[in-house]
Order: sequence, then structure tokens, then C-alpha cells
Amino acid sequence: MTEYRKILRSELRGGRSLPLPGLVLCLLLALSVLAMSGCNRSNGGAEHSAMGQAAMDSTLVIAMLGDADYLNPVLGSTVTSGNIMGLIYPSLLQTEFDTTTGLLNYMALEKKLREVASSQAKKTPRAAVARSWQMSADHKSITYTLRNDVFWNDGKRIVSGDFKFSYKLYGNPVIASARQQYLAELVGADKGRIDFDRAIETPDDTTLIFRFYKPVAEHLALYHTSLTPLPMHLWKDVKPEEFRHSPLNLEPLGAGPYKLKRWQQQQQMILVSSRNSNLPKPGTIPALAFRVVPDYTVRLTQLQTGAVDVVENIKPEDFTALMKANRQIDIKTVGLRAYDYVGWSNIDQEEYRRSGKVKPHPLFGSPKVRLALTLAIDRESIIDGYLKAYGVICNNDISPSLKWAYNNRITPHPMDPARASALLRAEGWLPGPDGILQKQGRKFSFVLYTNAGNARRNYASTIIQQNLRAIGIDCKLDVQESNVFFENLQERKLDAWMAGWSIGLEIDPLDVWGSDLKKSRFNFTGYVNSRIDQLCELAKQKMDPTGAKAYWQEYQEILHRDQPITFLYWIKETQGFSRRIEGEELNISGTFYNLDDWRLRPSAALTQ
Repeated sequence: MTEYRKILRSELRGGRSLPLPGLVLCLLLALSVLAMSGCNRSNGGAEHSAMGQAAMDSTLVIAMLGDADYLNPVLGSTVTSGNIMGLIYPSLLQTEFDTTTGLLNYMALEKKLREVASSQAKKTPRAAVARSWQMSADHKSITYTLRNDVFWNDGKRIVSGDFKFSYKLYGNPVIASARQQYLAELVGADKGRIDFDRAIETPDDTTLIFRFYKPVAEHLALYHTSLTPLPMHLWKDVKPEEFRHSPLNLEPLGAGPYKLKRWQQQQQMILVSSRNSNLPKPGTIPALAFRVVPDYTVRLTQLQTGAVDVVENIKPEDFTALMKANRQIDIKTVGLRAYDYVGWSNIDQEEYRRSGKVKPHPLFGSPKVRLALTLAIDRESIIDGYLKAYGVICNNDISPSLKWAYNNRITPHPMDPARASALLRAEGWLPGPDGILQKQGRKFSFVLYTNAGNARRNYASTIIQQNLRAIGIDCKLDVQESNVFFENLQERKLDAWMAGWSIGLEIDPLDVWGSDLKKSRFNFTGYVNSRIDQLCELAKQKMDPTGAKAYWQEYQEILHRDQPITFLYWIKETQGFSRRIEGEELNISGTFYNLDDWRLRPSAALTQ
């Protein structure tokens, strides 16, 4: 699986980064035979028929709280989508994260960007389509040599033209991919229109050349040129205006260790091992069932009874009872890559949709007001009450895991209702007859939205509501079905919301904070800051990523000051695993980092 970029997190985490770049959401159930298997398993091991045991021994069941948004890498933007696409599609490169330095490494079949400690070098490069690459001396082009022995599932060879075709899709403004910023250095981008004939060349089927209008650091060139491809021969006749609604989105053609067998949207998704794959090989477990189970208590019960094998984000308070009820369950932790936040619309979104003009939001447009909101929220109380030892206060979106860039000099904003009230008063917000703050006849009243089925966010939002009411702000709560919520978020229809990000492991935040709101599709808040844009560009000019440390430190200080969102907490994710799973390796790259290598112990070998 490749490293997906920063992505929306719903808790289905799976979401990337990537690179996908990288929120979060989910899937799924089983084959008709799996349906029989699921019922048998929930009734206890001794009750299994021979057929039920066979299905159980060949199918891994993962319970998630919501479905994928797309299984198309040009469009998919959630962690769940990223997890699934990483199993289905080919990757130009493979990545591995060096926990010692906090740097991301890139690998082709015969080349690595840098060497890492042997104890950490666990990712095989055999899943990479690229055999090698060569960066030009002036850093204005990168040439890939592709393998000639990799094929789409329909038998067509994967060729350089697939990548060029796909980059045209990523850059098409009609399609409006969230990853347009990854094309920002290609020839022509500086003039407002990428010249794809010059920017990407394919002299033959195994040679792929990307050209940039300026020097680009090698690690960023690798990051930006390794977006996931689609098969050109399948998609070439689909018009851009029909792309998002094409039936092909429901029938992904890939080349990875798994392929889609069935997708019952909002219910289940079944992947089966792709027996002809050599990227890197067919998946070891014959079938993967991703089951949509929106209710946390139901997910927990299904893990306890053995109806499912993996449930993510187990509440720490449930650990003891869960493992006592079923000794064949382990709790595994991974982090810090994901954080929750409260989003404040910095701009008047309705005005922006109507006229394209950026106008401050009447409630959240002032940085001082947003700082007051953060000061009013008791983040420590949320951590102590829910996450306990598995939560860490979050100051900004550069994780402490990215050791070389993290700014440890920043002091978290404490809970300080008195200062919050003083800031609001200075901004003209004064108590009305009912105690609710008002300004020029407008009450400080809004709806805070979040996605259904997320117990942690439900808990946090209740505390946030109480905290804000204590300083005279009327905060109503509303929960939306996950896919509806994230669609509204991406269309910038919400004024205030609670969501999360799974960060990309390569720092490149313009897709989230860039001032060009048409290209920065993940900038849901509408935050505009020219210095942030400048710092991101200055950092890109450093050929050695660690040379950009000073820029990223200032970047963090600005976000800490402006509070475009209220950063809540980093999460040490706690995942429930059946002990019949073997070979799993959880790390910051994700819970399903090496899922294609997992194995299942036979049910007869398990004892309660």
C-alpha cells in the first residue's frame, strides 16, 4: 500500500495520504457465504458448521462506522477510501517512515531515496511500478524507468501513458480533484495552465518524465509525481463532466494485491485476493470484508463475539471488559498521526459561493474570536474523560512524530474562560437579555455538526457545548450521516463542525491552508494567509527537507496565533484485533499498513 496524502478522517480508518493526500471513513460486510459465516461466528466457536468454519478461516472481517466516498483515486478523499484504494490500485513508488528522524522515505524496485535503519526497513519495494528514477542536475525534471512486467487486472500492461493520462484528470478543473496542488510545480502551472505536452513526456511505455518550471527538491518531486494512476484504456472516453458519476467508479480496475468483488454501498464491501498480481503479490488472506456498522456498541459487541476481526478506536474504558469477555482479543495502539478539531468557517461561505469574494464570517471571521473559542474549550477534560493516556493536546497540524519539524516551544492555549470573555467583549460581543452574546443585533448562536457513529466526537461535542454556553455562546449540536456530513464539508456548506485529519507524512499543507480556495480543496474553513503560502513555497525550495525547519516552525506559530480551527488532540489510536490474525505490523503509516501480508489462523487452533 502506498502512503496516502492528508485525508479526511471519519473514523473509519481507516484515511493518507495520503498521499493522498491523507479524513477518514468506512465500509462493509461479506459474501453470501460470509453472511452465513458472520451469523455462525456470533453464536460461538463450537457452533460452526464445516462450511461456516471454512468461510471464517478464509475471510477477514473489518467493522467500520461509515462507507468509502469513492474508489477512484482522483476523487477519493477519506481514510477509508485511501485504505481500500491502496489495496486495489498500483503505486508508482512505495514509502516507509523513519521513526528516528521523522522523515518519509521513497522506494522504487531498484532504488531508495535514503537508507534507513535495518530495524525499520520492513516495507518491500516490490509493489512499486517504478524500477528506478533519476533526478536532473538542475532539479527541474525527474525521469522514471517503469517495469514492463506489471498489468491491470484485465491483462493490459501498465504503461507510462496511464500516469500522464491520470495527471490530466487530477489537474482538470471540471473534475476538481482535491489533489490539484500536487501539480503546482509542473511546467505551465506558474502561468495558470499546465502544459501537459511539455510537463509530462512518455517517449515509450516504460519511460515517464515530469518537468517542472522551477527547481524542486527530490523528496517533493517524488511525492508530487507519485499520485495513483487510473487505466487509460478504460477511462479515456469518459467526459470530464461525467467523471464523478461514471459507472466505472463502482467497478475499479486495479493491479494491486486485492480486487473488488462486491460493493453494497452503506452496507458492505468485499475484496478478494488478486491471484495474478505481482504488486507485490496476491493478498495472503483470500477475502476481506469491510462491514459498515455505524453504532459503536454494536461494533464492540461483534468484536467480542467474534463476528468481526478488527474494530478501530476502542474506548480505553472498554479495554478491560472487552479482553476479559474474550481472551482472543488484543488491543493495539498506533500514532500520532490523527487529530480531531473544531472547524470554524473563517469566511462567509454563502457570499463566496455567490460572488467568489472572500468576506469575513460574521461569527468566526476574527482570529481573536477564534482564539476566544479555543480558550473556552476544556481540551484536557475531553482527554481525561475519554482518551485518557491515549490523547495529547494538539497545537497545530505538524505531528510530534515529525520530529525534525515539530515546534516544541509552543505552549498550548490553556482553558481560560475569563480571557475568552474579555477577547469577545473587545470584539463587540456583549451579553443580551437572555445571557447569550450579541453584536449589532446578531446573537452568537450556531450549529456544530459532526458525523454519526463517532462516540469520541459525540462526547467531545457535548463538553464543547457546555463550555461555550458558560461564556454566553449558544452552540446547538447536530449529527449527520458520515457521507452526507463530509459531502457538505467538501462543498463548504457548514459554518462550524467537528471532524478530524489523518496527516500526510510529507509536510505539504497547501491543500488544507492554501489561499487559492479553488485549488486548495481541503481548505474548508476558507482561511487565507499570504505568509502561510509564502512559507510553504520557501520550504519547498530547500533541497534537504530538514533545511526547511525554520519555515515550518514559523508556520506552526502562525496557526497557533490565528486559530483557523481549534486543534483539539492528537490520538493514539486504539484498535481491537482478533488473535486469529497473524503478521500484522501497525505503525504510523496506518493500521492496515501491511494488510496484504496478514494471515488467519485456522479457527480450530483458537481456544477461548
